[in-house]
Amino acid sequence: MKDRIGPWLAAIFCAVLALIVTIANLWGLRNGGSDGSANSVFMMFMPMCFIFVGGYLSKLRGDNLELRHRLDAVSPPNAG
Repeated sequence: MKDRIGPWLAAIFCAVLALIVTIANLWGLRNGGSDGSANSVFMMFMPMCFIFVGGYLSKLRGDNLELRHRLDAVSPPNAG
């Protein structure tokens, strides 16, 4: 299950974060407060999206490197 959700984790986090900010902005506007009352929360948590993507890409790069090493061990390069 984790392998299926892993690539989409950053997008899911962004969607949930956007929903939270939208609800907080509407709630703040309804109560007579500032219309940007939750924008600071949105801006502070936005880097998490990039952390999720970076973690997944670094795992993918490690897997690719391991597969290259296995492929080189199985089939030596042609001397040409």
